[in-house]
Amino acid sequence: MEFTRRLLGSSAIVSQNSGEEISVALDMEGFVRRLLLFDTYVLYSVRLKEIPEMVRHFGLQGTIDLLSSGALEIRCECAQFMEGQFNTPASPPLVFQFHVIDAHSWDQYFIDCLAELRKVPGLSTRELMNLQSAVAGAVRRCDNRQLFTTEVAPAFESDILHNARLIKAAVLFVLSKQHAVSDLDFALTIHKVGVDRYEAETNLPEALLLGSEEVHNQIKSALLGLSGLTQRIAEMKAHAALSGFTEAELPLFSTKLGSLVDALGSKTQEERFLRVISIAGLPNITAGQRIDVEKLLQIRSEPEALQFRSWLADIDKISDSEIRDCVASLNAKLGLAVHGATGKVLRLLTTTIASFVAAPLGITLTTLDQFIWDTFFRRSGIAAFVNHLYPSIFEAGGNKAQKFI
Repeated sequence: MEFTRRLLGSSAIVSQNSGEEISVALDMEGFVRRLLLFDTYVLYSVRLKEIPEMVRHFGLQGTIDLLSSGALEIRCECAQFMEGQFNTPASPPLVFQFHVIDAHSWDQYFIDCLAELRKVPGLSTRELMNLQSAVAGAVRRCDNRQLFTTEVAPAFESDILHNARLIKAAVLFVLSKQHAVSDLDFALTIHKVGVDRYEAETNLPEALLLGSEEVHNQIKSALLGLSGLTQRIAEMKAHAALSGFTEAELPLFSTKLGSLVDALGSKTQEERFLRVISIAGLPNITAGQRIDVEKLLQIRSEPEALQFRSWLADIDKISDSEIRDCVASLNAKLGLAVHGATGKVLRLLTTTIASFVAAPLGITLTTLDQFIWDTFFRRSGIAAFVNHLYPSIFEAGGNKAQKFI
């Protein structure tokens, strides 16, 4: 089934007066348009409050026919992220606690939602049962526990810890609605400080002349909005459907997609690699160089190469000096030298001579030798890749890379 022929979205117009239950009207124009343009419309329902509205517009039999046609499916869930105290100690301002909440029993939650259908006026008991049966037949579920554990929660945490551009876009989105702020240069970094706890480091209180509690609430709204966006993208995959974002949500969604493109594409990773070899003083690969293809294929799956790739993906927050320490410091050099062929020979000679001088002491020296070298001169796979494996791909006679070691 083509992904683009199914749409997941909301057609609810939600309103709520102070202290009253929320009321839902149906966006008839958008609802009908989506039914016309897509093979299947998966309705993001608000506790089935749209159903009485459908009956009002289409009649009872028309609504039942629509629900039974396959053109309309219903997503009826309450699983989502929440922020705040949840059987946990309270957090100070700018520290956020995120939890996933869901119905204790989805069956009971669905039964409670079906009570909305009783608001349709004039239905007999049999008609109500027929409508309930049609609604139940149109509901499509995904495994929320699996969805949040494997997709939503990891993606959300990755965004708030590593995607500063997206977080700032989400905050600006909230500020534009709450304080009419359309453009603001501000700093915002979020750190993980415990299980499900995150602390924001920002200059927003000074930039907006707001108290820390108000800034906390603005960032909280932004992060919860971002969690909803992340959940929507995961549900798009689960329901094999596009998502109907509102016009106001599209800029944030575009930023999210741009971040996904950056993360999934090769450009960012290649730029990181160029940064490392520049700091290391190694040459880039150019058209005029000869490459040892056999060596290139050989080193791709070496443990050092795998370790280097993993490390490379997380270096955006590492300074140039820290990278230099990792690949070219004295400890890195000694670690490579000691664990290299020459180093191993010297260590063997040292312990062999000691064993001749004093046999009982030789065993002790061997154990001590292993402990000292492994503790103080640990071999770095990252340094080994940069200094040994990468330079080895350049053929002799070509523009040979210069090694640190």
